[in-house]
Amino acid sequence: EHFRIEPSGPTLPYSINVCAVGSLTSCKQSYNYPEHLIGYPYILSVFFNTFGYRPSIGSIANVGCACLVDVLIFFLCIVIADDVIAALSAALIFAITPVFAVWGLETSAEPISNGCIILVLWFCLRYVFVETGDRSRVNAFVTWCAFTSMLLLSLTVKRENILLPVVLLVMVFLVQFISKRSVCVPACRSCWMLLGAALALMFSLQLRLFQTQSSQIALLKIFPLTAADLISYLPVFLGSFFVIQWYGGAVVLVLIGAIVAWRQKALALFPLSLFVGYVLLYAYHIRTYYEMWSGSTDSRAALRFSMSLMGMWSILAGLGTAWVLEWVRRTRAWKNHSGLANWIAASIVVVIGGVSYFGTQYFREDVVEDEFRMRIEPSLAAVRMAAHDHTKETYVLTLEPLIPQMYAEPNVDVLSLHEINGIVMKDIGFSEGVANVLYLDEAIYCTPADAERYKSQLAYLNQSRQSVETSNTFFSVIRLRAVPVENELSQNH
Repeated sequence: EHFRIEPSGPTLPYSINVCAVGSLTSCKQSYNYPEHLIGYPYILSVFFNTFGYRPSIGSIANVGCACLVDVLIFFLCIVIADDVIAALSAALIFAITPVFAVWGLETSAEPISNGCIILVLWFCLRYVFVETGDRSRVNAFVTWCAFTSMLLLSLTVKRENILLPVVLLVMVFLVQFISKRSVCVPACRSCWMLLGAALALMFSLQLRLFQTQSSQIALLKIFPLTAADLISYLPVFLGSFFVIQWYGGAVVLVLIGAIVAWRQKALALFPLSLFVGYVLLYAYHIRTYYEMWSGSTDSRAALRFSMSLMGMWSILAGLGTAWVLEWVRRTRAWKNHSGLANWIAASIVVVIGGVSYFGTQYFREDVVEDEFRMRIEPSLAAVRMAAHDHTKETYVLTLEPLIPQMYAEPNVDVLSLHEINGIVMKDIGFSEGVANVLYLDEAIYCTPADAERYKSQLAYLNQSRQSVETSNTFFSVIRLRAVPVENELSQNH
């Protein structure tokens, strides 16, 4: 709608504001998400302006990003290992890993962040280690500009990408000293890399990335982390990589590739260091309110975070695959029966591809069906009821106001549960009976942790009269009616 949602209260720059009370054409109150930056929404806006709006545009953008990343993974492996087998294996693993083919194309910032990471790594290696011959200075400067620009953009997509300037700068200097092969890098290139990293760190201060941690700091005050908690997080996060139906058993190849990269002491250290850095960051990433409340973690919570690791995972797996194939080729059985061995190897690849395809199809159908039943269908039901109610202005009360806004007309009003209080309800006319409110009660949020987290809001809602409009196993749409003032006074008395 090209409608600018102005912040209703304190906000951080480069963070997104969403309409929490009102519609996209008439927003009465907004809510700021400091931890969600504008990089990914901006990329989506470019696609909206080019192809028109549709709810699936986020997945379309991530599909395009994934195709670009797959090509870059191939060329990165050529630069890193100079091995076509490793490059083809890495690209194939990226394409057929079930969790990458499903969650890696969902509408979230992590797949785009993965694309930024791979592009930054590509430009870094091209600038420092590849274009060191008699190349045009203009060509080198353009490559450095591309590297720095992508580095800055990555910071607006995911705040965790602050790791990139730090890790890459350290690795540029480290690889020059420990590389077993002759790596001669002009001193000016290292200085320009230092400048690019400095610009990124300065930009992070402009983004106020450290202030975006306010909600996590508040959560830590409620649930202080203990040493036992920190020790328990890493195995749970790493354990998700060993789930065959998600990652296809490629974790073995990744471990082999990590050993190969460490022993080579060359450019393969770049993806290895980034992979280790992001794994540690996400393993000890502040857990959600629900995990803190329950005292346990779920390996499924690692899936979204691991989408930022897709590129490095695939590169390391490609290096591991190339080493395994090289080892097999040196065996006596392969040498004596090379023709038969080649047919067996080709058959194994076909079988793996087929199993991965059907596994991905099943995984995708399960995820999409679950997403639709648990989140989209309830919002659609509430939106339809609100659209057919022409007697009064009707608000859809929900914990996820963005979902109704995706599928509803721009003038449909939403109301975020976070904002519920007497003042807001009076402002929209509910207390005076001028406006209707349809409360979308979803089963996924009917937990003890939610009851505690939204205690004050739910207590306020319980003061109103409620009638169930529709209900099933996964959600209920409840019509709220304001209690007359005299009745409310008598109840309070």
